[in-house]
Amino acid sequence: MVTFLEILSPSFLLFPALLGSVILAFVCPLVGAHLMLRRRVFLGLTLPQIAACGVAFTFWVYHAAGFDHGSGGERLLAMAGSLLFTLVGMGLLAYLDRHATGSPEGRLAAAYALASALTILFIVFNPAGELEILNLLKGEVISLSMEELKLLAIVYGVVYFGLVLFRREFLLNSFDHDLSFLLTGGSAQWSFWLYVLCGFSIAIGVIMAGPLLVFGFMVLPPLAARTLARGMSSFLSLSSLIGLVIAVLGFYLSVRLDLPLGPTDVAFGCVLIFVVYAVQLIVRKSRGSIGVLVVLVFLGFGCSTQKLAPLDVQALSQNTVWLAPVRNSTGADLRLPGTNPLRSLGEIAGKISQDYRPTVMDLLRGSVKRELEQRKIVVSFPEERDARLQSLPFEAGSAATNARAANLSGWLLLADIRRWHTDGRSPLRTWVDVRLVRIDDGAVSWDKQIQKTTPLVGAGRLDEVSADAVKEILRNVFGS
Repeated sequence: MVTFLEILSPSFLLFPALLGSVILAFVCPLVGAHLMLRRRVFLGLTLPQIAACGVAFTFWVYHAAGFDHGSGGERLLAMAGSLLFTLVGMGLLAYLDRHATGSPEGRLAAAYALASALTILFIVFNPAGELEILNLLKGEVISLSMEELKLLAIVYGVVYFGLVLFRREFLLNSFDHDLSFLLTGGSAQWSFWLYVLCGFSIAIGVIMAGPLLVFGFMVLPPLAARTLARGMSSFLSLSSLIGLVIAVLGFYLSVRLDLPLGPTDVAFGCVLIFVVYAVQLIVRKSRGSIGVLVVLVFLGFGCSTQKLAPLDVQALSQNTVWLAPVRNSTGADLRLPGTNPLRSLGEIAGKISQDYRPTVMDLLRGSVKRELEQRKIVVSFPEERDARLQSLPFEAGSAATNARAANLSGWLLLADIRRWHTDGRSPLRTWVDVRLVRIDDGAVSWDKQIQKTTPLVGAGRLDEVSADAVKEILRNVFGS
């Protein structure tokens, strides 16, 4: 299991994704807070959808012009379309607010519905790029590369310093347009620059993280901070602080529970809002109950950060370790591509036929065997002693009974793959249970559940990313 302290380490594989979430969670609540002060909170929902519509439109035009998806520059193209549609949509909505009659909320609702419908239509018009568009619209902050992280940091850094540097003008313009005109020399220009900053943050955020996560970070932290703040400065500071809490804890829950990051952050943010209101109610009803809540929270964190020790290899040096065939409980075909080097080497050595394709189970088992042999541990395969042991149950007692029936002694190392899945674009999500059993009595000496999310950055095929995932699993098993 991944602990809370592990995800905060720069050596953690998904640490760039955590940094990207933190950047979004720190700046987006400030943008949402200004929109909330202007009573335009629904802009935080409408503008991300308009940005998504821009992505779908530019890909449709790109394909209609005769270009094929995958020829390069898709990310830049998506950013350009997202930014263009966001700024044009924001300008049109601002113009209608000043010159049109009717309800502003109604116009936002109509714009959201129109943008959603057009997004779907543009995808239908462009079926050749449907998969690419859907992945861009969904957003995968968990697979951010270092270059994308740098771009996100630069854009959001400019937005943050703009909001902080002109905080007085923006706040004054939000509360009183006439007073803003008298004190700053014009209210329209400050509204324009605020909307430009909002547009850039939304357009880039939608590409990096998707509309759902951007909307969640823009709206949920200010909603929670509004009930706690006692002034404008505290309102803005608390919004960013709560956003950071949602980003870090939501990221931890996503990795720990093997859930998609965006929906996990948004769901956790909604839960946090309910918790804030519940705490306020408790404070009003009983001052003493808050102490109990604090104690429970600290106890929860204390329990969740306990780290299971790695496998004690020194204790295995006196006996043979029988490495059982790795079980596949996923129900999926985990064969590796035919170009896998393991298969080629086996064919050259004459140990496997040309029709055989190695599996993830073979890759994991072979890697564990090499790791144990490098540590001077005697390792053997049970089926080499007795052909009936081609498969062993993962239950410790039954596996030990079968091993004793074949006159085996020493240790039995069992592994069961519970999950090993990627669609070729999203990160590889793995869940492997490993168990060390004493054959003499069937006692479990060591047991560990390992859940990992391995990004596809730098890996072009399933065998490559699977090899990266196996390395991470070995680090968890052996502690290095």
